[in-house]
Amino acid sequence: MSVKSYRLDPTHRVVELSGITDADDALAAEQELRALLRRCDTPAVIVDLECEEASPAVMNLLVRLRRFAERYRVFLCVTARDPQAAQALREAGLERILRVTRTLSQARARTEVCCAATASPRPPASTVRTRLKVRLYRFVCPDTRERTPVTSASHPSDVL
Repeated sequence: MSVKSYRLDPTHRVVELSGITDADDALAAEQELRALLRRCDTPAVIVDLECEEASPAVMNLLVRLRRFAERYRVFLCVTARDPQAAQALREAGLERILRVTRTLSQARARTEVCCAATASPRPPASTVRTRLKVRLYRFVCPDTRERTPVTSASHPSDVL
């Protein structure tokens, strides 16, 4: 089992994950990855799977890691370069939960939408391309804004 990490650019960190064959390896990798996410200095982390097949231990690890990353407001994307690993993730239905791509450049483009939308407080220019990016952001990325509960005091027409 090995976990290597390097910074791709100011907004992306790549974590190479390889050699996970059983639950013990997955547990050790999860501890390392959680420590990395706690002290992460970039808003996006790309997990690069370097294995021929995504085992159930790897799939469970990725799902738990996604939930943990959301707590720390880090966007997580998974790159499965090997066609068998990508097929295994697709068959398990994890493309619905995880942001799965085939290359690092696709992962970078997919997370740039998320990071750019949260980093800039002003609205983007109103072009077709930017409106599509914002819609993609809303679909792919979790809503990080705090929601206020609706009460009767918030609707003056309901108060007598």
